[in-house]
Amino acid sequence: MPPDKPDRRINRTRALLFQAMSELMLKKRYDEITVQDIIDRANVGRSTFYAHFQDKEALSEGLLVHMLDSLTDAMEQEKSDPQSLLPGAQLFEHIKKHYSMFKAMTSGHGMDLFFQKGQEYWSEQMTARLQTMLPAGQVPKVPIPVLAHYISGTFVNMLKWWIDNKMPYTSKRMIEIVEILVMPSINAGLLQEN
Repeated sequence: MPPDKPDRRINRTRALLFQAMSELMLKKRYDEITVQDIIDRANVGRSTFYAHFQDKEALSEGLLVHMLDSLTDAMEQEKSDPQSLLPGAQLFEHIKKHYSMFKAMTSGHGMDLFFQKGQEYWSEQMTARLQTMLPAGQVPKVPIPVLAHYISGTFVNMLKWWIDNKMPYTSKRMIEIVEILVMPSINAGLLQEN
């Protein structure tokens, strides 16, 4: 048997569980969803569920990470400027395309988890990108992890505002707004005055 066979089965089962949770979140409040609901929807056994996830919260966290990976992939595949620090308008477009899912994921307890994980996830991404922007031998005015946390927090809060307000601006306009808000902070935090 090829070595990647079990990985495909694991990925398939996880995908079934993610899909089941996603579908349930469109129909029920997060707090009302049970493990039994999830396994019934995914058509898997209870032991299979627990072989992959400790509980509903762990599944939700895995789904959020999966969604964040999907968003980052969309961002990376369509990035027009490889030097750009911030995700482009395509990230907002991806959210717009999957609005009902994001709205479901960001309701109730899912909202806190989504934005907490989102900020942690993008903070790591920002740390790496900010490091590449720092001129060689220069010490930043603000420690890079602090600056990355600030930028990702602003970005995640703008996403939340946009979703909560039913996307009143285009994706392009939203990324312009985010850039207006964070680029002065990036420049001030990274660059030493001469």
